[in-house]
Amino acid sequence: MRPYFEAMAVTPPHLEDLDRWTEQALRRGATALVLRLIHPPPLAKLWEWARRWVGVPWIAHARWATQCIGWGLHFPAPATPPGPKPDPSYLYGQSCHTPEEVRQAATWASYVWVGPFFPTPSHPGEQRFFPLEGLQELVQAYPALPVVAIGGLDTPERIQAVLQAGAKGFAAIRYFLG
Repeated sequence: MRPYFEAMAVTPPHLEDLDRWTEQALRRGATALVLRLIHPPPLAKLWEWARRWVGVPWIAHARWATQCIGWGLHFPAPATPPGPKPDPSYLYGQSCHTPEEVRQAATWASYVWVGPFFPTPSHPGEQRFFPLEGLQELVQAYPALPVVAIGGLDTPERIQAVLQAGAKGFAAIRYFLG
């Protein structure tokens, strides 16, 4: 079984058809689904979706996680959950934009997203990009922590670049949209 963090499909902020997106993401090789919707679906619809896709790891964005129970929670930078993770079987992810944020998250997170590495429509105007050399340093500094690259990873070439730099996996929106 492939690790959940190897190819994390992230929902676009606004999504009409969660089932169609899920099918597309899984066809393109997603190993986990991260629901990062601005407005989550009604709880009944979410449970119906979860039942249809039982066995597929899915992680809820912390913004609306109180409305559902997935395989874990993902926290945006710089927010971090208070204290140690209460259940080691539950996945806790953290978005990080600096080595210092990774250092802090390494004390509690199951994995971290690091980026962005390339320009991306989901963060228009972003001028600071994480260097591939910095990714190598983080992976070496935290060998037990899955460091997952995110940000502008919409082509196989870009994905290959971050994997060669040492990322344990990647997370993307557009790559999984086809």
